[in-house]
Amino acid sequence: MDKTKEQNLQLAIEMEREGKAFFLKAASGADNLLAKKIFEELARQEDFHIERILSVYEQMKKEESLKEWITAVAGAAKLDKVFQESLQEKAQASENDLNALRFGLEIEDKSIKYYENLASHAPESYEKRFYLTLSHEERDHYLRIMDSIEYLSDPVGWFYTKQKSMVDGG
Repeated sequence: MDKTKEQNLQLAIEMEREGKAFFLKAASGADNLLAKKIFEELARQEDFHIERILSVYEQMKKEESLKEWITAVAGAAKLDKVFQESLQEKAQASENDLNALRFGLEIEDKSIKYYENLASHAPESYEKRFYLTLSHEERDHYLRIMDSIEYLSDPVGWFYTKQKSMVDGG
């Protein structure tokens, strides 16, 4: 494997591990159950990313090209389910939870940009697809964190927007 690819994959693994460590720490210190569950699921999703990146790393290390379309790594539906199930909880977050969620946005944004950059320089379509899939999943994490911040900051406004509530003047 060429040195650049190896370094790129090693950095990807390190970024995912750092993300996981942050999300686990944030979960253990979360005041709100929704924030706690979101952080725990994000940490689990980072595990899936680490496993898949390691698998691709080993394959490329053996000088093998990717031979499959990678269309999912972690599965975003699980994160969406955790969020939906947690909406029943009291929507009141501490500033600590909101700051941790905002920092989570920064982590995900960094990952999105990194994977998109790798995809734009990938020489093979299978490799490009792999990085784009990771970027797509990180973007889903970013959007779910945004939903969490919005919900915890203004639950009434969040429901109004998401439920497409209408005001009836009649």
